[in-house]
Amino acid sequence: MPGENESWDSLDEWARLAATLKYIDGYATQDVEQLVRLIGAQKAGSRVIERIEQKPAEHNIGHLPTRLPTDSTRRVFLYSKENTSVGYMIRLIHQLAVQEPGGGENATVHQLESLLKGFSAVERAARRNAGRLSTANQALAEEGQR
Repeated sequence: MPGENESWDSLDEWARLAATLKYIDGYATQDVEQLVRLIGAQKAGSRVIERIEQKPAEHNIGHLPTRLPTDSTRRVFLYSKENTSVGYMIRLIHQLAVQEPGGGENATVHQLESLLKGFSAVERAARRNAGRLSTANQALAEEGQR
């Protein structure tokens, strides 16, 4: 997963997390406690949370909520800003949610719409194929009963 000149062992924990997110589905959830441990702290105080919020940004990792909670049992949604599928879609949604209205959001809305149309088309095709498979399985079962 790391770049060609890097070995997995040479990466710090945040770089490993970024590489993992990038190459899996583009997102994952973790407890705040896991992020606290990742930074080498014991407790999720406000200063620790500030340090934690800087680390994902340094490694192209987005997180929701944008202001991390200090409750160590709370779940945080992490996503790769480099992932070309789900992580990218989440980044666009987040960008639209937090940006001030201006001239730049039209392109973001268009990109998000295009991605969602593609996602919806794939989802519809999967449902159609699932329906065909269940019809085929039913026909095979009926044939086996004869």
